[in-house]
Amino acid sequence: MALSRQIVFVKIIDDGEDDAPASMLNAVSLGSKSEVTETLRRFNIATDGAPESIGLLYGPGLTVQLPMVGEEDSITQAAVSIDEEIGWPVVTRICKALGWKMMDPGTGRMFG
Repeated sequence: MALSRQIVFVKIIDDGEDDAPASMLNAVSLGSKSEVTETLRRFNIATDGAPESIGLLYGPGLTVQLPMVGEEDSITQAAVSIDEEIGWPVVTRICKALGWKMMDPGTGRMFG
């Protein structure tokens, strides 16, 4: 049975200090809800097709939960549930392509 893991997508700005750890204080917008949805579509992650999406996106081995905001409201984080065996390569590819980071909500550790 595959292990399930929770992470949060965030985008952190580099403040130029090499020895300073990444912090949520440096978090910036991932984009509007509609922009994030469209961006993740490139990675085969989308809604289930229901006309009234509640902010859940599904992809290979993962589910992304967007905040309950309007389509054009800016979001700074998205919660992700990952089946580590299948979904881990997908989230790693997303972070490399988009400059996003993964945060472990239990420890606050940033990676990706």
